[in-house]
Amino acid sequence: APDKRILCASPEYLTRFGEPGSPEDLRNHQCLHLAGLESWVFDTPAGPLKIKTRGRFRTDNGEAVRDACVDGLGITINSTWSAYQHLQRGELVPILRDYPLVTDAAIWAVYPSSRLLAPKVRAFIDYFAGIYGSKPYWDR
Repeated sequence: APDKRILCASPEYLTRFGEPGSPEDLRNHQCLHLAGLESWVFDTPAGPLKIKTRGRFRTDNGEAVRDACVDGLGITINSTWSAYQHLQRGELVPILRDYPLVTDAAIWAVYPSSRLLAPKVRAFIDYFAGIYGSKPYWDR
């Protein structure tokens, strides 16, 4: 399934610091980082644009980054599957929608390679592919 990523902030953060109008504006904001993702790449009319963001918060846990964002600590990248309930409740707001993130992230079913795949494993994979397939419910 696709693992769509979006930029989010809490309404409280945006009230205090304003909403960035372009990827370049992120240089003037607190950005919350997943370890190893301090540079964010955006799809722009001029082509991919890489922005090195700054911030005081970095972790290797996606839920911690999301929760810090909900608490108003800054702007972050979130997978839509991780953030969709917070977006629905208004705890997070998508920002910079005109500048989608460049990513090839996906959600995979990983299982041992075998000529004799157990029918229950095949059924499990088919079931989840049907639910999460090409357009998962959190992206509808």
